[in-house]
Amino acid sequence: MKAFVKRNIRWILIPVLGVIVVGGAGFYWMLSGTSAAPLALRASTSLSAAASGSDLSGHWTVVAGPVDEPTTAGYRVVEKVVGGLASDTATGRTGDVTGSVTVVGQQVTAANFAVNMATLKSDKSLRDTVLKTNAIETNKYPTAEFTLANPIVLPNMVAGKIYAAKARGTLRLHGFSKRVNVTLQYQETKTGIVLLADMPITMASYSIKAPSIAGVVAVENHGSFELRANLVK
Repeated sequence: MKAFVKRNIRWILIPVLGVIVVGGAGFYWMLSGTSAAPLALRASTSLSAAASGSDLSGHWTVVAGPVDEPTTAGYRVVEKVVGGLASDTATGRTGDVTGSVTVVGQQVTAANFAVNMATLKSDKSLRDTVLKTNAIETNKYPTAEFTLANPIVLPNMVAGKIYAAKARGTLRLHGFSKRVNVTLQYQETKTGIVLLADMPITMASYSIKAPSIAGVVAVENHGSFELRANLVK
């Protein structure tokens, strides 16, 4: 009888311990790191009035930018432990961005940006490894690209002031191209222009299967793609 009880207890404890171990790994995956802050622009009142109202017409090219506000792109998604016990925001970032903007008079007439997704880094090397062959599959689809569809009208800009606009374009991600609405902020700086774009992403629209970790940690089926680009003529 005692042997029977011990045997049954053992078979009960093994899966329970497995859940504890996997669950603990899930909590470690989510809670032991640090998410990157949302990309942002900083308003500046230190620029001289002489820097305002400059002629913006021409061809602008993406550059690395200053160390305190570098050109950066990446994703932002929410990860959750099954049952809603905990959640965290996962972020991946890269500075490997190329692109250009064409301004004619007071209009942005063309814009294109490309991001090397294979260079994305988060606070978890394991997450980065998973994304190479799962979800966004950066090994197979190393480039994400945005192309502006409609012109953007620019105001008479004051250097250092942050302006907001809406834009529409095509985002190519994971091998699929979709029209997207983009929330933009932009600013004239001492060296050129810096812009910030935030694009909401529904994973199913790009045939991205949201990853899960051992059935314990799951990623929401939507997120956002962020871009901050420094531009010079």
